[in-house]
Amino acid sequence: MKKTKWLAGASLAAVMLTTACSGGGGGKEASGTKGAGGEASQSSDAPGSAEAKTPYKISMALMAGSKTPNSWAEKTLEEELTKTMGRPVDVQPVFLPDWSELNTKINLLMSAKDTRPGILWTGDTKEYTKWVDAGIAQDLTAALQKNGKEILDYYSKDTLFYHWDKSGKIFRIPGDVPEASYMTTILRKDWLDKLGLPVPTTLDEYVNVLKAFANGDPDGNGKKDTYGLSGDNYYRSLAPFFYAYGVDVENFMRQPDGSIKFGALDPNVKTVLALLQGLYKEGVIDPRMTTSANNDDTKVNDIYASGKVGSFYRWVDYFNPGNSVAMSFKKLNPAGEYISVDPIKGPDGFSSDMPDPRIGWCYLIVTDATDADSAVQVLNTMATPDVFKLITFGREGEHYNMKDGIFTPTIQPEEGSKLGLGNFGWYVQRKDAANIKNTPEVTKMFEQKIASSQPMRDKIVYFKAIDRPEWDKYSEDIKKAREELFWGIITGKTSVDAFDGFAKTYDKLGGKQIDEEAAKLYATQQQEYEQYDKWYEANITPYK
Repeated sequence: MKKTKWLAGASLAAVMLTTACSGGGGGKEASGTKGAGGEASQSSDAPGSAEAKTPYKISMALMAGSKTPNSWAEKTLEEELTKTMGRPVDVQPVFLPDWSELNTKINLLMSAKDTRPGILWTGDTKEYTKWVDAGIAQDLTAALQKNGKEILDYYSKDTLFYHWDKSGKIFRIPGDVPEASYMTTILRKDWLDKLGLPVPTTLDEYVNVLKAFANGDPDGNGKKDTYGLSGDNYYRSLAPFFYAYGVDVENFMRQPDGSIKFGALDPNVKTVLALLQGLYKEGVIDPRMTTSANNDDTKVNDIYASGKVGSFYRWVDYFNPGNSVAMSFKKLNPAGEYISVDPIKGPDGFSSDMPDPRIGWCYLIVTDATDADSAVQVLNTMATPDVFKLITFGREGEHYNMKDGIFTPTIQPEEGSKLGLGNFGWYVQRKDAANIKNTPEVTKMFEQKIASSQPMRDKIVYFKAIDRPEWDKYSEDIKKAREELFWGIITGKTSVDAFDGFAKTYDKLGGKQIDEEAAKLYATQQQEYEQYDKWYEANITPYK
């Protein structure tokens, strides 16, 4: 998955936490001591025993938050772990640098046992398989059975499949898995009311609404200064159109005959591009969304808040009253109201929200610098709703208040950063009711989207394999050709009929090799799931 998508789905701290990916901070260094190394025994012994009195030192690589050393959150976590594990616990953060230096730093840390953190946070890296082969990453199956019930209960069976090794072991735990669907079709309800339009349900109705938003002076200022649709320069912003035809241009799609095919080659794509070209020419689509410069969330958030656009396909989180973008919109447009609507139905009645594959975009690996039982107990404690809320939001009545299910911070974001709130983000990042920043209504919206995104989840192929050499070799050129062609058609610079030659361009740029690799990986993945299904029922179900 793209990093932009990763970060968009991990917006827990929008109200009170700073999740800046700034340069590495201070803090205690990684330790390879016996307290955190392979000689450490189980999490606790009888009270008063030598084991119960020996501090358990656990170094943890952290990427999220403000990276504040010796913080309130760190001390609070140590207190909670001490209570759970029955022995003193010394948490030793290893703050990772910004994204540009991240992989270099991780590889350096992992190069020697005395520098390896006990728990490594990492993204989707090719080095992972090397760590497994070298015995650096530990199998966590037995430890999860013994100490990981909270983790096993939280993650779905399908999610764990994408982190399971075909050898019958689990070497990594997902750190942050986005909600099953975290985006939605958003419309200006006050504009609908002013123009006397019903909430659209079909693509034709949606297009008519967008045209009215652009041409009907919905803000009443006598100027033609509004747009029907805006968003960022990603195909996700156009999901109401492509998904109405059951097409995802960025993924492989299951075909009726059981084969798979790259979605951008689907004949329905031409139909959608022709429709978008017409809307762009008519001034319904905001021209800013067609430029690659508009990939910055901040820019799109500003456009959203301005109140000059009638529809977006954007984040469910916008409907939290404490969301900074929602607050900016209400400040600039006191009478304005955005609503979330069901996914738009296409000509054949198909509709779906954009699914997330439930694959972790980041992972937690317990290395050979600690013992697996204790490390999993640490992670399991952090995954409990109460501890998760503590280290993410602080203490109720002291750092925030809850009234009628509404989360209200009582401290400024800067103070939250000093407290270290969010430092342990992306460590089993809960997206259920434990995420108290979400109102009950927003939590319900997320739950409803599990079903509304299922139709496309059934169509899209999500590959489990990390190693896809043919894809890695050819995909950048193919994606570049796709962007030039598709956005060229949308903006009217290229004829719609130019789409007819894309299949040949795809093959010429390595598409045949990608297709062969994808077909093999898909077949292997289907076989692996059958094996996994039996393994899960024997090794996980009894421990949930």
